[in-house]
Amino acid sequence: MDSTDLERLLTQAHERRLSRRELLRITGMSAGALALGPLLAACGVKQGPGATASHAVVATLGAPSKPVSLDFWNGWTGPDGEFAKHMVDQFNTETPNVKVKVTTQADYYTKIRAAKVSNKLPHIAMMHIEQIPQNAADGIITPMDDLVSLLQLSGSDFTDVVWKNGEYQGKRWGIPIDQHMESFYWNKELFTKAGLDPEKPPTDKESFEAAATALTQKAGVPGFMVVTSGPGGAFLSGVAWSCGFYQGGGEWTNGDHSEATYNSDAGVKSAEWLAHLIKDLKVSPANVQSDSEISAFAQGKNAMVWSGIWQTSRYVEALGDKLGAGPIPKIFGSGVWSGSHHLSVGNRPDMTAEEREGSYYFIDWFSKHSIEWAKSGQLPARKSVRESAEFKALPVQSAIAAQIDDAHFFPEIPAAADLLFGPGGAGESILTVLNGKSDAKSALDKSATQYSKVLKQNKQKYGF
Repeated sequence: MDSTDLERLLTQAHERRLSRRELLRITGMSAGALALGPLLAACGVKQGPGATASHAVVATLGAPSKPVSLDFWNGWTGPDGEFAKHMVDQFNTETPNVKVKVTTQADYYTKIRAAKVSNKLPHIAMMHIEQIPQNAADGIITPMDDLVSLLQLSGSDFTDVVWKNGEYQGKRWGIPIDQHMESFYWNKELFTKAGLDPEKPPTDKESFEAAATALTQKAGVPGFMVVTSGPGGAFLSGVAWSCGFYQGGGEWTNGDHSEATYNSDAGVKSAEWLAHLIKDLKVSPANVQSDSEISAFAQGKNAMVWSGIWQTSRYVEALGDKLGAGPIPKIFGSGVWSGSHHLSVGNRPDMTAEEREGSYYFIDWFSKHSIEWAKSGQLPARKSVRESAEFKALPVQSAIAAQIDDAHFFPEIPAAADLLFGPGGAGESILTVLNGKSDAKSALDKSATQYSKVLKQNKQKYGF
């Protein structure tokens, strides 16, 4: 999965039936409601808390005694999708009574919403962690508290934060299988050329700016490229900005999620720092198209890059031993943007007890075997897998995993990711700052005002 793939999935998840101009004209209409409300309401599908169907509680965990066939949908359109297919093949070989058919959907969230309307949801569904509240509230996935009880799982088996964010309104809706976070990569050969120690990467603001300057001046390439435009610009620069935002102690909303607060000093300082790299230090070109920074790094034409960990396999293949990788430097403190894939059970009215038991068995198996998933460039969510010798033998992934306790996620409310990725959200605001069209405070104030209205309407609609 590249940045375009992930941005597309997130965009589809918050897809509007209205144009951007119409959304701004009626600013305050729930972004979550626009994503699912018109489609589901028109078809008579119950929305809001309690929209899920009841299901039989699974009393024991194992492969069902009767043969079952299960559908497993995901949106992994990059190399990670092939890894998933290999894992499903292995599961099917090991489990004669359960046959899982894996389907990768290019328009995943669009199609899963349509499947809800037609009562054709898959048995097992991949969910981005920030999508769990919306899909739980709209009855697309079902609670899994009985599986948690059977496995006696808790935050100590993963990390407390990734476990906590798989819950919504007191119920468990997904089992985390990974964490994919913004990660730091550098070119060791270019470090040496610039007179830097390739085994001692920058770890804070001062050392990062010094390294970026030396690389620009002595290695003949940009020290660090800040994305300023392109179809993935709001996503890529938004994620980079959010790292500094989290590090400065930023919070997306106030305590009861009725007001957007990302226009705080933490948000402003993070935006100003990214602009500083372009305008003052001049370590980045002024116009960087989305994904060009990724291609340039893979080609040895960009010395340092912050990318989603899903770029790992691409960078390893391109740079080999010249690749360095590790935690995002602590520009303002500790904190890093993170996402996570969870596996959930679809809300199929006709799901049999055996199918649900088989779905649970597969989800548990996938989680326990996530060392194979790690080879696609992901960090296993399961602590026991991360602590295994096999994971520690993956040098890039294990180095990046050092920052896993610094991970931050969106609030556990429907459509929370719109605060960053939605129309007029923080991501788009950051681009106006990087392009010199607005100062950071004004841009973020305008965005936060819009999304405070959205939050109030979503709060009334969903009761969070």
